[in-house]
Formats: sequence, structure tokens, C-alpha cells
Amino acid sequence: MQAGIHPKYVLTTVMCGCGNTFQTRSTETKGAISVEVCSGCHPFYTGKQKMLDSGGRVARFESRYGKRRK
Repeated sequence: MQAGIHPKYVLTTVMCGCGNTFQTRSTETKGAISVEVCSGCHPFYTGKQKMLDSGGRVARFESRYGKRRK
């Protein structure tokens, strides 16, 4: 790496909207990052994910033309 052109890499506290905090390293100069969701409250990681079938383009195509049989 070339000297003098890279930002400082400092210890940074990440604060989530759910109240969870953790520390990481970042080039953020304030030393703190605020996020809306983290792995502690995101539905994908907590297992509370809802499967929504909104009847999208594939379902509409299958209803018009039927499923293809092999």
C-alpha cells in the first residue's frame, strides 16, 4: 500500500435500532455508526421471516399457460 493516501482504520461502535451494539473496525471518522437492522433483529437471521407469495409474474404465466411437463 502506498503511504499517506489511505484513511485511518479505527475501532467503531455500531448501534442498531433494536438496541444491539457491537464493535468493528471501519474508516468512519466519528467512531460510531447507526443502523436500522442488524443480525440480531433482521427477520432472515431470527427465523421470523414471512414467505409472501404475491402471485407474481411466474404464477400468472403458469395460470395462463399451465406448467410444462417433462
